[in-house]
Amino acid sequence: MELGVIKWFNNLKGFGVADTIDGQVFIHIKSFKVKPANIENRSIVLFKKRIDPKSQNTVAIHSRLIGAEHDWDIIATYALKTLAFRKTTKPTGHYDAHLAEIAALQYLNGKSKDQILNSIKIYYANHLADRDFISYCEFLEKVFTRSMGIDKRNELLTLLYNYFGESINERKLFYVWKAMKFGYIGYTDADDFEIPEQVLYSFSEQIDASDLIRIHAYSYGESFCKELIDRKLDDTKKLSTEEIKKYEMLSHVKFSKE
Repeated sequence: MELGVIKWFNNLKGFGVADTIDGQVFIHIKSFKVKPANIENRSIVLFKKRIDPKSQNTVAIHSRLIGAEHDWDIIATYALKTLAFRKTTKPTGHYDAHLAEIAALQYLNGKSKDQILNSIKIYYANHLADRDFISYCEFLEKVFTRSMGIDKRNELLTLLYNYFGESINERKLFYVWKAMKFGYIGYTDADDFEIPEQVLYSFSEQIDASDLIRIHAYSYGESFCKELIDRKLDDTKKLSTEEIKKYEMLSHVKFSKE
Protein backbone atom coordinates (compact mmCIF):
# COMPACT_ATOMS: atom_id res chain seq x y z
CA MET A 1 0.00 0.00 0.00
CA GLU A 2 1.10 3.57 -0.70
CA LEU A 3 0.44 6.80 1.16
CA GLY A 4 -1.11 9.88 -0.34
CA VAL A 5 -2.64 13.11 0.94
CA ILE A 6 -5.87 14.40 -0.60
CA LYS A 7 -5.17 17.59 -2.54
CA TRP A 8 -8.82 18.07 -3.43
CA PHE A 9 -11.90 15.88 -3.52
CA ASN A 10 -15.40 16.64 -4.80
CA ASN A 11 -17.69 14.63 -2.53
CA LEU A 12 -20.74 15.35 -4.72
CA LYS A 13 -19.14 13.98 -7.88
CA GLY A 14 -17.09 11.37 -6.05
CA PHE A 15 -13.57 11.96 -7.33
CA GLY A 16 -10.44 13.96 -6.67
CA VAL A 17 -6.64 13.98 -6.64
CA ALA A 18 -4.09 12.82 -4.07
CA ASP A 19 -0.48 13.98 -3.84
CA THR A 20 2.13 11.27 -3.31
CA ILE A 21 5.89 10.98 -3.20
CA ASP A 22 5.89 10.10 -6.91
CA GLY A 23 3.36 12.66 -8.12
CA GLN A 24 -0.41 12.96 -8.31
CA VAL A 25 -2.92 10.11 -8.39
CA PHE A 26 -6.55 10.29 -9.53
CA ILE A 27 -8.83 8.83 -6.88
CA HIS A 28 -12.51 7.86 -7.26
CA ILE A 29 -15.00 7.02 -4.54
CA LYS A 30 -15.56 3.65 -6.26
CA SER A 31 -11.98 2.69 -5.40
CA PHE A 32 -12.97 2.55 -1.71
CA LYS A 33 -14.26 -0.83 -0.51
CA VAL A 34 -15.81 0.98 2.47
CA LYS A 35 -16.96 4.34 1.14
CA PRO A 36 -16.30 7.28 3.52
CA ALA A 37 -19.22 9.62 4.16
CA ASN A 38 -16.95 12.59 3.48
CA ILE A 39 -13.36 12.99 2.29
CA GLU A 40 -11.66 16.21 3.36
CA ASN A 41 -8.64 17.93 1.86
CA ARG A 42 -5.34 16.83 3.48
CA SER A 43 -6.86 13.51 4.55
CA ILE A 44 -4.35 10.66 4.34
CA VAL A 45 -5.37 7.82 2.07
CA LEU A 46 -3.86 4.37 1.55
CA PHE A 47 -4.13 2.76 -1.88
CA LYS A 48 -2.57 0.71 -4.62
CA LYS A 49 -2.14 2.29 -8.02
CA ARG A 50 -2.39 1.32 -11.65
CA ILE A 51 -2.32 3.01 -15.06
CA ASP A 52 -5.77 3.56 -16.55
CA PRO A 53 -5.69 2.00 -20.06
CA LYS A 54 -7.88 4.72 -21.57
CA SER A 55 -6.49 7.92 -20.06
CA GLN A 56 -3.00 6.57 -19.28
CA ASN A 57 -3.26 8.43 -15.97
CA THR A 58 -2.21 6.95 -12.64
CA VAL A 59 -5.31 5.99 -10.66
CA ALA A 60 -5.85 4.65 -7.15
CA ILE A 61 -7.42 1.26 -6.45
CA HIS A 62 -8.23 -0.56 -3.19
CA SER A 63 -8.31 2.79 -1.38
CA ARG A 64 -9.08 3.49 2.27
CA LEU A 65 -8.57 6.31 4.74
CA ILE A 66 -5.83 5.82 7.30
CA GLY A 67 -6.73 4.76 10.82
CA ALA A 68 -6.51 0.98 11.25
CA GLU A 69 -4.14 -0.05 14.03
CA HIS A 70 -1.72 -1.86 11.69
CA ASP A 71 -1.42 1.27 9.51
CA TRP A 72 1.36 2.42 11.83
CA ASP A 73 3.63 -0.13 10.13
CA ILE A 74 3.20 1.66 6.79
CA ILE A 75 3.69 5.11 8.34
CA ALA A 76 6.88 4.10 10.14
CA THR A 77 8.28 2.46 7.01
CA TYR A 78 7.72 5.66 5.03
CA ALA A 79 9.32 7.74 7.78
CA LEU A 80 12.45 5.61 7.95
CA LYS A 81 12.98 5.72 4.22
CA THR A 82 13.43 9.48 4.73
CA LEU A 83 11.46 10.26 1.60
CA ALA A 84 11.12 13.99 0.99
CA PHE A 85 7.53 14.90 0.33
CA ARG A 86 7.07 16.76 -2.95
CA LYS A 87 5.68 20.26 -2.43
CA THR A 88 3.17 21.86 -4.77
CA THR A 89 4.00 25.05 -6.62
CA LYS A 90 0.94 26.97 -5.44
CA PRO A 91 1.48 28.93 -2.18
CA THR A 92 -1.89 27.77 -0.82
CA GLY A 93 -1.06 24.14 -1.45
CA HIS A 94 2.30 23.85 0.29
CA TYR A 95 2.77 20.85 2.56
CA ASP A 96 5.37 21.86 5.11
CA ALA A 97 5.74 18.40 6.63
CA HIS A 98 7.05 15.05 5.57
CA LEU A 99 4.27 12.80 4.25
CA ALA A 100 4.84 10.27 7.03
CA GLU A 101 4.54 13.02 9.65
CA ILE A 102 1.20 14.16 8.23
CA ALA A 103 0.02 10.55 8.26
CA ALA A 104 1.26 10.00 11.81
CA LEU A 105 -0.55 13.07 13.11
CA GLN A 106 -3.83 11.86 11.62
CA TYR A 107 -3.22 8.31 12.82
CA LEU A 108 -2.55 9.37 16.42
CA ASN A 109 -5.60 11.63 16.55
CA GLY A 110 -8.26 9.91 18.65
CA LYS A 111 -6.12 6.89 19.55
CA SER A 112 -5.94 5.86 23.21
CA LYS A 113 -2.64 5.63 25.09
CA ASP A 114 -2.74 1.84 24.96
CA GLN A 115 -3.47 1.79 21.22
CA ILE A 116 -0.53 4.12 20.53
CA LEU A 117 1.87 2.13 22.70
CA ASN A 118 0.77 -1.19 21.21
CA SER A 119 1.21 -0.07 17.59
CA ILE A 120 4.67 1.39 18.21
CA LYS A 121 5.85 -1.66 20.17
CA ILE A 122 4.62 -4.08 17.48
CA TYR A 123 6.60 -2.26 14.78
CA TYR A 124 9.67 -2.17 17.03
CA ALA A 125 9.47 -5.89 17.80
CA ASN A 126 8.57 -7.22 14.35
CA HIS A 127 9.74 -4.82 11.65
CA LEU A 128 12.30 -2.27 12.85
CA ALA A 129 15.81 -2.74 11.45
CA ASP A 130 18.54 -2.32 14.07
CA ARG A 131 20.21 0.47 12.07
CA ASP A 132 16.94 2.47 12.09
CA PHE A 133 16.36 2.44 15.85
CA ILE A 134 17.65 5.96 16.55
CA SER A 135 15.78 7.41 13.56
CA TYR A 136 12.61 5.70 14.82
CA CYS A 137 12.96 7.37 18.21
CA GLU A 138 13.62 10.75 16.60
CA PHE A 139 10.47 10.34 14.50
CA LEU A 140 8.42 9.47 17.58
CA GLU A 141 9.65 12.56 19.41
CA LYS A 142 8.80 14.78 16.46
CA VAL A 143 5.24 13.55 15.91
CA PHE A 144 4.45 13.29 19.63
CA THR A 145 5.56 16.90 20.10
CA ARG A 146 3.26 18.04 17.30
CA SER A 147 0.24 15.92 18.20
CA MET A 148 -0.18 16.04 21.98
CA GLY A 149 0.43 18.01 25.16
CA ILE A 150 3.81 17.90 26.84
CA ASP A 151 2.66 15.81 29.81
CA LYS A 152 1.17 13.07 27.62
CA ARG A 153 4.18 13.24 25.30
CA ASN A 154 6.63 12.78 28.15
CA GLU A 155 4.60 9.97 29.70
CA LEU A 156 4.41 7.99 26.45
CA LEU A 157 8.08 8.51 25.58
CA THR A 158 9.15 7.43 29.07
CA LEU A 159 7.09 4.24 28.81
CA LEU A 160 8.41 3.49 25.32
CA TYR A 161 12.06 4.21 26.09
CA ASN A 162 11.94 2.02 29.20
CA TYR A 163 10.39 -0.75 27.07
CA PHE A 164 13.10 -0.34 24.42
CA GLY A 165 15.80 -0.50 27.09
CA GLU A 166 14.38 -3.71 28.55
CA SER A 167 14.11 -5.48 25.19
CA ILE A 168 17.00 -4.03 23.18
CA ASN A 169 19.40 -6.36 21.39
CA GLU A 170 23.19 -6.01 21.22
CA ARG A 171 23.33 -4.32 17.81
CA LYS A 172 20.76 -1.65 18.67
CA LEU A 173 22.54 -1.09 21.99
CA PHE A 174 25.85 -0.57 20.21
CA TYR A 175 24.29 2.00 17.84
CA VAL A 176 22.84 3.81 20.86
CA TRP A 177 26.26 3.78 22.51
CA LYS A 178 28.01 5.14 19.40
CA ALA A 179 25.48 7.97 19.07
CA MET A 180 25.33 8.57 22.84
CA LYS A 181 21.52 8.55 22.71
CA PHE A 182 21.04 6.77 26.03
CA GLY A 183 17.72 8.47 26.71
CA TYR A 184 16.23 6.25 23.99
CA ILE A 185 16.76 3.24 26.25
CA GLY A 186 15.51 4.96 29.39
CA TYR A 187 18.92 5.94 30.78
CA THR A 188 19.22 9.61 31.74
CA ASP A 189 21.48 9.52 34.80
CA ALA A 190 24.78 10.43 33.12
CA ASP A 191 26.35 11.61 29.86
CA ASP A 192 27.89 8.20 29.19
CA PHE A 193 26.82 4.65 29.86
CA GLU A 194 29.12 1.67 30.39
CA ILE A 195 27.57 -1.00 28.20
CA PRO A 196 28.61 -4.66 28.63
CA GLU A 197 32.14 -5.38 27.45
CA GLN A 198 30.88 -8.23 25.27
CA VAL A 199 28.82 -5.81 23.18
CA LEU A 200 31.91 -3.76 22.38
CA TYR A 201 33.85 -6.92 21.52
CA SER A 202 31.05 -8.02 19.18
CA PHE A 203 31.24 -4.77 17.21
CA SER A 204 34.91 -3.92 17.73
CA GLU A 205 35.41 -3.47 13.96
CA GLN A 206 33.22 -0.37 14.20
CA ILE A 207 35.13 1.14 17.11
CA ASP A 208 37.58 3.87 16.16
CA ALA A 209 40.36 5.65 17.99
CA SER A 210 38.11 8.41 19.31
CA ASP A 211 35.84 5.81 20.94
CA LEU A 212 38.75 4.54 23.03
CA ILE A 213 38.90 7.85 24.89
CA ARG A 214 35.44 7.02 26.26
CA ILE A 215 36.07 3.34 26.82
CA HIS A 216 39.26 3.81 28.84
CA ALA A 217 37.22 5.20 31.75
CA TYR A 218 35.11 2.03 31.99
CA SER A 219 35.78 -0.67 34.58
CA TYR A 220 37.22 -2.93 31.87
CA GLY A 221 38.75 -0.05 29.90
CA GLU A 222 42.48 -0.68 30.40
CA SER A 223 42.55 -4.26 29.15
CA PHE A 224 39.97 -3.68 26.41
CA CYS A 225 41.77 -0.67 24.93
CA LYS A 226 45.17 -2.38 24.97
CA GLU A 227 43.84 -5.50 23.28
CA LEU A 228 41.93 -3.56 20.62
CA ILE A 229 44.87 -1.30 19.79
CA ASP A 230 47.19 -4.29 19.43
CA ARG A 231 44.68 -6.00 17.16
CA LYS A 232 44.23 -2.89 15.00
CA LEU A 233 47.98 -2.44 14.57
CA ASP A 234 48.40 -6.11 13.66
CA ASP A 235 46.18 -5.59 10.62
CA THR A 236 46.95 -2.11 9.28
CA LYS A 237 45.63 -2.90 5.78
CA LYS A 238 42.16 -1.83 6.95
CA LEU A 239 43.43 1.47 8.37
CA SER A 240 44.22 4.80 6.77
CA THR A 241 47.60 6.43 7.39
CA GLU A 242 45.98 8.88 9.79
CA GLU A 243 44.29 6.06 11.71
CA ILE A 244 47.57 4.15 12.01
CA LYS A 245 49.22 7.23 13.51
CA LYS A 246 46.38 7.62 16.02
CA TYR A 247 46.57 4.00 17.15
CA GLU A 248 50.37 4.10 17.36
CA MET A 249 50.10 7.19 19.54
CA LEU A 250 47.44 5.56 21.72
CA SER A 251 49.57 2.43 22.09
CA HIS A 252 51.98 4.49 24.21
CA VAL A 253 49.20 5.79 26.46
CA LYS A 254 48.61 3.97 29.72
CA PHE A 255 44.89 3.30 29.84
CA SER A 256 43.73 3.01 33.38
CA LYS A 257 40.73 3.84 35.55
CA GLU A 258 40.75 7.27 37.08
